[in-house]
Amino acid sequence: MVFELFIVLLSMDYLNSLKNHKNALIVLVLFVVIFLVVFKFIFGFHPNNDTEGYIYSIQFFRGEFPDIYPNRYLNPFYPLIAAKVLFFLPPASSLIVLNMVFYCGIAFLSYDLFRRVFRNTVIGLISSILIVSSYPMVRYALTQVQDMGGYFWFIATIYASWRWYEDRHWQWITIAGICTAFGLLTKESGAMGALFFGVLVLLEITSLKNKLWSFTQFSIWPFVTLLINRMRGYDVGYNSYQWLVDNWRIYAEQNYTLFKWLGVNISTYNVILPFFLIGLYLIFKARNTPDKNINLFLFASIPAGISYFAWPLFIGRTVFISAWLVIPIAVYGGFTLVNSGGTKRLIVIAGLVLALLFPTTLQYTLRYAHVFKIYDDCNKKIVCSWNYFWANRENISTER
Repeated sequence: MVFELFIVLLSMDYLNSLKNHKNALIVLVLFVVIFLVVFKFIFGFHPNNDTEGYIYSIQFFRGEFPDIYPNRYLNPFYPLIAAKVLFFLPPASSLIVLNMVFYCGIAFLSYDLFRRVFRNTVIGLISSILIVSSYPMVRYALTQVQDMGGYFWFIATIYASWRWYEDRHWQWITIAGICTAFGLLTKESGAMGALFFGVLVLLEITSLKNKLWSFTQFSIWPFVTLLINRMRGYDVGYNSYQWLVDNWRIYAEQNYTLFKWLGVNISTYNVILPFFLIGLYLIFKARNTPDKNINLFLFASIPAGISYFAWPLFIGRTVFISAWLVIPIAVYGGFTLVNSGGTKRLIVIAGLVLALLFPTTLQYTLRYAHVFKIYDDCNKKIVCSWNYFWANRENISTER
């Protein structure tokens, strides 16, 4: 049923009907609901290797657990909401509820952002659908971790920043700053949208005084949050800088490699990557003719999109912060090819169907196997890795 919907959605007649913003929203709502329902029945809601720390954090703020992981204490947004607002739910269930809310928010903010940037409802819709159905989303969206919150505050900051650029209402700067502050309290990735705002202000054609004023308005809430969190860090004798240093010391040597970077990006974007290269080429080729807003948005997105390089290991849920740069470029490339007609249209439709099928297929095949760990344990021998995975595939279930 879901894939039949995809095929219908990809037909040109239907795409033409989506010029209406309301129609596109209806399709997006249907997709999100169907995706969540199908996801629940295929994979279920399950713990992750980081789940224990989040559960302890919620129990700590509920007064049910005497201790807390220091690094989790510095990201209290989820635990506080789960403890004080969703107090009637078990900790694991509260994590899932929050992730479902943020997942929906990511879908709709992404849609409206790209609709505005490209001034095209179809590009906005397809980009949003590809984001929320990508492999890291299939693998992590409804697991008992906090990554959805980080993605949400990240895209919310970018969205508010772009609305400020469009409307020039100072309130959007304040909203962007508040979103970054909440991102700091949720997940490291949640604060990276500030890079987008910074580049946008630097590129703004205005006086230095106005630039400084914009930076000041934006920075108030993040600065206060950093200051308070710095003081909170004394409670546990830890801080975010030490957390980053410790992770580099532990993970960088084995995980910060070109091989793993390529592997993670291929699994994350798969068939989207060729269309990304096509879109990049087309944007560069027509750099002096298309709407300057597209070039401005994409250029401002680069620092935020590659900010995952600051983290010492490449995994899907860290690399995925680049999706809001990679995917709209790919969709723009595909949309341009579709408009040229002929066999190119069929290639794009086939590619989009594969892009929608691949993440779920890959997750169904691998389950929750730690592929690179198996590969390292087998001394980087592919045959050994495959044999180990195949022999243990029944134990690598959706329950782990």
